[in-house]
Amino acid sequence: MNDELLAELGRMPDVEVAPSQWTGEPAIWVDGREIVHAHEGHVEIRLTGKLINALDAERAMPRARTSDWVLVAETERELILDLSTRAVEVNRSDVGCVPGRPSTAL
Repeated sequence: MNDELLAELGRMPDVEVAPSQWTGEPAIWVDGREIVHAHEGHVEIRLTGKLINALDAERAMPRARTSDWVLVAETERELILDLSTRAVEVNRSDVGCVPGRPSTAL
């Protein structure tokens, strides 16, 4: 992932840039969960099965049938930014949380 894209992803609300647990390279994390990292010409983004099923599989390739990750070519900058924004939303620890109650998200 190029430095400019990493910087833009790092400016999304509530995220931090820290080493990937898989690659050791810079990755995007939200609430202690890794949601974006790079692999040899692709960016891998953690979504949900429902979101993945609604995507164009040619532009956002599911990693595996049961995986929460999709692979997007590094050249698909706008798609990476869009899906990364969605990834932040669906991977927050407070998703589905009722105010005053602990989160039930996993």
